[in-house]
Amino acid sequence: MFLTTPTLEELKESDLPDLVDMLSKQATEYSQLIKIEGITSKTIAIKDLILNIQNAIDAKKASQQESIIR
Repeated sequence: MFLTTPTLEELKESDLPDLVDMLSKQATEYSQLIKIEGITSKTIAIKDLILNIQNAIDAKKASQQESIIR
């Protein structure tokens, strides 16, 4: 896990394959922790990070589609 949760803006600076890899790793960690710990501040932080990663991926895809259209 990250020392501090990256912001959406920071995540948008990452490459799409890196974001997908981060999403996969965080989703795995979240699944494991939610089974062991239930809902805690740590699992909530990971969930928020997952949502930010997904939003960054969506933004990257939209940006790529825009550049294809132009």
